[in-house]
Amino acid sequence: MNVELKMRISLRNSALFFALFALSLLFLSISRLNAQSLDTLINEALKNNPQLKSLQYKITASEKRTESINTLPAPNLSVEFSQVPTNSIDILNQSNSNNIALSQMFPLGGKLNAMAEVERKNTLVEGSNYEIYKVNLTAAVKMSYYTLWLIDRKIEVQKKNNSLIADLIKSVESSYYTNKINQADVLTLQSEIASNETQLLILGKQKEAETYKLNKLLGRNLDSKDVYAVSDFPADILNSSQAKLEEILDYSNPALKRMGNMVEMNKAMIEANNRELIPDLMVQGMFMRMPQGMILTSKSDLSMLDPKTETMYSLMLSINLPFAPWSINKYKAKEEELYAGIKSIEYEKNNMQREMTAQLKAALVKYNTAIDLISLYGEKVLPLYRNATESQVSAFQNNRTGVTTVIDSYRMLLMQQMNYYMSQADTQMSLAEIEMMVGKTLKNNEVSK
Repeated sequence: MNVELKMRISLRNSALFFALFALSLLFLSISRLNAQSLDTLINEALKNNPQLKSLQYKITASEKRTESINTLPAPNLSVEFSQVPTNSIDILNQSNSNNIALSQMFPLGGKLNAMAEVERKNTLVEGSNYEIYKVNLTAAVKMSYYTLWLIDRKIEVQKKNNSLIADLIKSVESSYYTNKINQADVLTLQSEIASNETQLLILGKQKEAETYKLNKLLGRNLDSKDVYAVSDFPADILNSSQAKLEEILDYSNPALKRMGNMVEMNKAMIEANNRELIPDLMVQGMFMRMPQGMILTSKSDLSMLDPKTETMYSLMLSINLPFAPWSINKYKAKEEELYAGIKSIEYEKNNMQREMTAQLKAALVKYNTAIDLISLYGEKVLPLYRNATESQVSAFQNNRTGVTTVIDSYRMLLMQQMNYYMSQADTQMSLAEIEMMVGKTLKNNEVSK
């Protein structure tokens, strides 16, 4: 009697599980209604990501710095009251002279334009930094999105597997009452459901963590839960050959472009440095007012005279001498430093290109492997495992095999289904990695050209 009571309780638990399963399906249907396409999320990230905004302002700052550099230095205005007696506070009339001077420095030889050209090249470098982060951000959003999609598929497979086991428990209920199946087999099936539920809990936490990551990339509130991956999406297919992709990488990758812009900036800095050897012109004009007239010498006796205020002006032109033997080495050493920097950047660019080409080839191998696995799992592996599982269930229901064999069949089918979905996700993730390497989105109508 106790055994029958336990069995009824177990069946009630199974009914409760069915109700929970139905609610979960309802929740998934609602989630799908709120699901966002990948392109929508990418556009949102490009619009709201704070780091991308920061890099955009750096470009603007560099553009403004170009305007700032390509202007004349500020003029200098000076006022002097010369030789005022210490016993007088009338600095205007008791001083020997009142001097007002205005001076202006004129950089010659196109120095200002050369320095502005350096900053214009730096603007291109900042633009490349923006493009690098944009490409990496796009790839990161795609990978996070496909990770969420994969977790959702794993959750669905786990729930479907639990549903199949629950159906099996329900189907063998009559066999239990006729003693064709013992209680241990039923409890084993129920324990398998409990074990799968722990995996569902783990997958739920993984999805929560991945949602935080995606929210960070999108620029959303980190605690936002309004991120759902669509259950089915059009799989992008790569039509370009490896040689074509390597060619695209050479001219399109923003990191390599950045290296090229840095070389050009250093060349512009060399040009600006060499123009520093051209002298700068200083022009100064001075107006002088002498309240006590022209003083001939410090010993002149002017007591018998009636001095009158006199005025005069002076002009001064001066140049600096940067090519002096004790100064010229400063500019020569700077030029050698910049040439060495160019060589360093060129070798670094070559090494980066080789590394990216190696990563591109590895991503292509991963992509092609995933494509082959999708075909293999979909056409051969999964159908065979489904048939094997159905056969084992039928044999168990007819008391020709043990429950352990049935559970092993369910586990193997579950694993192969997850492998199938992982291959689908790997296809899209490896394609996102390829796009990150080449530096552009590979649309089907573009890559086939």
